[in-house]
Amino acid sequence: MQTLFEEAKKSKKNLVKLKTTALHCQMFELAAKLRDLEVELFPNSEEYNLAHEQAKKANLLFRMVELNIPEPVCWLVEETLKVHKKKKGKFDLLDASKLVAKKNELFTED
Repeated sequence: MQTLFEEAKKSKKNLVKLKTTALHCQMFELAAKLRDLEVELFPNSEEYNLAHEQAKKANLLFRMVELNIPEPVCWLVEETLKVHKKKKGKFDLLDASKLVAKKNELFTED
């Protein structure tokens, strides 16, 4: 068990899998401890937190008009519109690829 725990601490993805397994086994205290460890070992950046908050707000907005869009896509739509407006319509494929890469960075787990 200790070896499993030590290996899980090496990557956020593995730690999340272990936490999820603990939840499925209804080992809630262990899952809570693993969540605390996850936050301690792999803290989120301010940019990550802001992007996720923006995505949640946009998701709520879209759901209010019956558009069930995943949060990462909500963030991407908002950012695309911001860049398009900032560049006064001169949006190109490079801009698009940068936004998609940023979305993948911010919304994809390790």
